[in-house]
Amino acid sequence: MIPFFTPLTISIATIAGFSVGFLWYSPFLFRKMWMRGQGIAEGKLPKRTMYESALIQMYSFVAHGAIASVIAIMLELLSITSLMVAVALSLLLAFGLVVTTRFIDMIYAPREKYYDAQSQIIFLVGSGYYLTSIAVMTVVIFMCTVR
Repeated sequence: MIPFFTPLTISIATIAGFSVGFLWYSPFLFRKMWMRGQGIAEGKLPKRTMYESALIQMYSFVAHGAIASVIAIMLELLSITSLMVAVALSLLLAFGLVVTTRFIDMIYAPREKYYDAQSQIIFLVGSGYYLTSIAVMTVVIFMCTVR
């Protein structure tokens, strides 16, 4: 059995997943689209104190660590030995559990119509992020572990 679940591997994968989020929601990629989906005008993000911002980042980092841990445990329990199988499995689970859950959240969103443009943008940007982040974390975990 390959030991995917190690503190170093989980730390590196957590940083990788967190970094994907930093880039994904940056002005270079999907920040403007995400803001439009949230109904926030350009430059009108809510003001937060440094403490609130630090807490949000810390909570997100811990959640990414939990995701990386689950991926590593899954790969270890299933004795995965192929990167392609590892990524396919993690994307299958991400699509089946994360994307579908986000879709259900979208159709129950308290907006005029469950399929309005804002809800769809939030769904697409968020789902794309989680699929990408989970794929990146899986690759990092696999590459850090298998030689």
